[in-house]
Amino acid sequence: MPAPARPLCRVGPEASHSLVLLALRRHQRAYEARYGSDSARTRVLRRLVACRTEALGSHLCVCEACGWKGFAPNSCRDRHCPQCQGAATAQWLKDRTARMLSVPHFQVVFTLPAELRAIAYDNPELLYGLLFATAASVLQDLAAQRLGAQLGITAVLHTWTSELLYHPHVHCLVTGGGLDPDGQRFIASREDYLFPGKILGAMFRGRFLEGLIDAFERDELTLRGDDRLAAEMALRSTLRALSARHARWVVHVEPPRGRPAEHVAKYLARYVKRVAISDARIVEVTDSEVAFRSRRSIVRVQGVEFARRFLLHVLPAGFRKIRHYGLYAPGNAKHRLQVARALVIPGGDAGDDAEQAKPEVAEAGAHTRLETCPECGERRVRRIVVLPVGGARWPRGPP
Repeated sequence: MPAPARPLCRVGPEASHSLVLLALRRHQRAYEARYGSDSARTRVLRRLVACRTEALGSHLCVCEACGWKGFAPNSCRDRHCPQCQGAATAQWLKDRTARMLSVPHFQVVFTLPAELRAIAYDNPELLYGLLFATAASVLQDLAAQRLGAQLGITAVLHTWTSELLYHPHVHCLVTGGGLDPDGQRFIASREDYLFPGKILGAMFRGRFLEGLIDAFERDELTLRGDDRLAAEMALRSTLRALSARHARWVVHVEPPRGRPAEHVAKYLARYVKRVAISDARIVEVTDSEVAFRSRRSIVRVQGVEFARRFLLHVLPAGFRKIRHYGLYAPGNAKHRLQVARALVIPGGDAGDDAEQAKPEVAEAGAHTRLETCPECGERRVRRIVVLPVGGARWPRGPP
């Protein structure tokens, strides 16, 4: 006789074990009361606090070994959710390390000046996109001028500090060298030096400001304040100050220092799919405060302030926070990247990455994953979501 059905996980607020979500759940009402309930950030907040609760429903779990059955709550699958992105992070790291060339990789960080953070907050899609485009163009043009080669670049947007404050910057993994235009040689850079820091900063400053001024003149910027004229004058003053020769635009270059490419990718993977703070950093959650670890100390803030800081880092809908350029661009993956790989490892496999084995597709109408059965201990639990008549999908998938 199979064991009687009982829940695999409890359905309700306690079903989620994430301390970050616990903090957001406790202070959701205070946040909405202070900052409103109709913004895109509030809608993200509501999805997160509903993750793995009865609000999103549940799915059936069946043990193929002993016949045990139970129900588990569905996940929100939002990209800002701290408990839904672990598997995505692992898969990204696996895919990236398989695609990366076996050469030293530099890490180059382009940071937006503090004076432009308010504009970036009000115009995230435009300024984040400009930050990506500027960083990539600077690196690619310097590589063409100084190495005569095309680099491989993977860029990831971060918008936070360890205190959860707003600090937009782009991390770039950059190959230590690149493929020449004719595809005949891989030209390596020095292992401890890529490009001059001052030139990187000057080019970053000039190109970013040029793009920002163009957007301003096309009236594409949203400016704070009721007085449009005063806001425009303040922006012009800021742009003049930032364009001065003495204005320092930070571009940090970290050499490989003998570390393999996989090490640098693993460091970056911690922030690729995950959000600004992990459960491991949460020290205490109360009805009034949240305490968490930063790099320097333990930060203790009001619960509504914690929610505000967390939601500062919600990205625009559909915005791609990971982008690839040069040899790592999707358009080069089938040819130039394979040529570069063969030159880096003579006699190595130059096969198409896109033709690597693909994961098996689950049977139509069901999502499956093996888990350990709580009754017999076998890893034979099949998770099933049966699609409604007509093939319409559930709003959220299982965790």
